[in-house]
Amino acid sequence: MPDKILNLFKIKVLSEVCKTNSYRIASKNLYITPSAVSKIIKSLEAEWNLQLVQSTGNSIKVTTQAKQLSGLASNLLQANNEFVDQLFLLNGRNNTAVLQIGSGGSHSKIIMNKLLEFFERSFPKLEYDMVTNNSAEILNFVEKGELDCGIVSGIVPDHVDKELIYNDSISLYAYHKHPLASATISLKEITYPICLREKGSSTRVYVEQFLFEHHIHLQNTKQTGKNDELTDHLCKTQDALQFISDFYYRNSNWNKEYVKIQCREVLIPISVYFITRKNFPFLKLKKHMRSNAFQEEILAT
Repeated sequence: MPDKILNLFKIKVLSEVCKTNSYRIASKNLYITPSAVSKIIKSLEAEWNLQLVQSTGNSIKVTTQAKQLSGLASNLLQANNEFVDQLFLLNGRNNTAVLQIGSGGSHSKIIMNKLLEFFERSFPKLEYDMVTNNSAEILNFVEKGELDCGIVSGIVPDHVDKELIYNDSISLYAYHKHPLASATISLKEITYPICLREKGSSTRVYVEQFLFEHHIHLQNTKQTGKNDELTDHLCKTQDALQFISDFYYRNSNWNKEYVKIQCREVLIPISVYFITRKNFPFLKLKKHMRSNAFQEEILAT
């Protein structure tokens, strides 16, 4: 049996799709994009010569064959966890063969897809676990050595080993039918609700810093955190607005129905970095992340 048929990450994707019957929800749970989920499912269909998913307009439906595999996939993932736990006990030490990766915030979701593709090409036998949180928490875990590496946005202290991936900007966006959709306005004049991410997210930190430095007080805010469904609902029913990074907007579903609001004074730059713990062993990976070819590939997405 070919090794690739037991690619545990792909099986994890299949299991999540079977649980949720949705590429979008599965992608959020795995912290990759819906297109990446779709690509992995199609690759499994090609490898196994089975139809796993049927498209039904804007939704999907897993096939009977996929459902039959779903329970076995869950058992396989559980068996892998138990195997690793037992290996830890037998070794009496941490298993350094598993790379611990952190993904922080919406900025890094697109980058993480590219990173996982590179892993599969360059380190086909490398096992990895992915932890998702906001950038501040991922940075903290890497500093403590609890994670090997991560992708974060925002300010990274000088003592942390980092590679700049790209420079981005945060802008204000609204549903395309919003009364301000074609207007140019000052942020100080906006009375519509403005949705804010959770505390600790780099987007919110940079927005709040910008507001403080420019002595701007938002008249009406909504704390929607990571709940994109609630944000979307408020934007469509209450003419709310939201701050999003431009790169993430271009590479997410937000660009289908949302437009950038022209605010005269809003210019909020933010940088995205690949960070590593001390004595990070995968020098080939670090070299790849700093290469012009990789950065050009990211900016072209």
